[in-house]
Formats: sequence, C-alpha cells, structure tokens
Amino acid sequence: MAEPTRPGEVRVRRLPLRLLLGAAVVGTGLVLILTIGVTRPDEVSSAPDVPAAPTGAPPAGATAPVPARLAPEDRPRESDLAELDSWSNEVASATKVPARLLAGYGRAEMWMRGEWPGCHLSWATLAAIGQAEAVGTGPLPVTEETWKKWSARASGDGKQPVPTDIDDAALTTARALCSTGADLATAQGWWAAVLGAPSLAPDAQMIITTANGFATAVPR
Repeated sequence: MAEPTRPGEVRVRRLPLRLLLGAAVVGTGLVLILTIGVTRPDEVSSAPDVPAAPTGAPPAGATAPVPARLAPEDRPRESDLAELDSWSNEVASATKVPARLLAGYGRAEMWMRGEWPGCHLSWATLAAIGQAEAVGTGPLPVTEETWKKWSARASGDGKQPVPTDIDDAALTTARALCSTGADLATAQGWWAAVLGAPSLAPDAQMIITTANGFATAVPR
C-alpha cells in the first residue's frame, strides 16, 4: 500500500497527450452547471480544523506572486455560470490559455474563498501548474493518494468527482495546496505550499514565472 500523502502534497504525473486533449474539448456550458440550490464542495468534505504547518522555504530573493485579476464572486444561491463564462473568455483572450481550462481554475479559486479564505490561491497559479504539468491542454494530473484525501465535485451536483474532469481536478489541486494553511498571496506561503509538493518543487520557479506572466497579461 502506498504511503499516505501529507496534507498539502500534490503529486502530479503526466498523462498521455491524447487523453489530455480529449478531456479539454468539452465546452464550459456543458460541464459547469447552475449553482442554484446545490451542495458546495466544502459542505461535502470539510477542511481540517487545524491545517498542517507549511513545509519548505522560499529560496533567497524569492518574491510573492503578482496579484491577478480575481475570478467572479461565488454566489451559492444563484447562477454565476454566465459571469464565469464571460470572465474565462476574457482571460483566455489575454493569456492564450483555453477558456475551458480557465473556467475550472476560476471556479476552484471561487470556492477556495469559502473553504479556506486565508489561502488566497489564484487561478493564475493553477493555470501555471497546468502549463507546466499538463502542457496546458487538459485536467491537472492528480495522484491516487491526493485524490482520495482532497477530491471534490466542482459542479456540486452530488455525483462522485472524476479525475479526468477539468473542474474536479482543479478543485482537488486547489484543496491540497490550501490544506497547508499557507497564505499563497505571500512569498513565504506560496513557496512553502509549492515546495511542499515534491512533484511540483522542481518546477516551482517556472510555475511562479508563468503565473506572474498570466497575472500581468490580464488587466485588473
């Protein structure tokens, strides 16, 4: 049996490109459902009462990620699908990241504000992880151990989360990063969370550079 993954550890494995491309073609409107009256992920699987202490330390001279334009406000009692769709298309035009992927990253950011309000995880970091680990073409690859601990259904429709679903994979990655208890808007917190994930640590510099590029490309 594999050793349990520590909270906050996100192990990523690269999937075949054909699988990633196949998962990426589903339109935003076909996957993200209306959020009226549905159960939020944090109501299904609550965050731990005491988050694990962040591990790792930023390298000398490391800086905080550039603040990015916020994803839309989450409105649990009414549909925010149209607003998210408009936001993702606008950000896609500026970053050249597919709008379908951005919708998943934006939704994860939106729901982390409620589940871990002190995390401040940005869609830009998730997009940069996707660029580094999934070639920017499909769902973020998540290991079985991380999936068992942190997976959640992004649409809130009550169904089981699916590893190859763009939204579910993004939300799972977001939950794992935020479970460290770190504030990812700070240099210390961002680097601690990313370096605490062994599979992401080697690409940490590329991830923050890419995230900063995405953040600056989109007017705030």
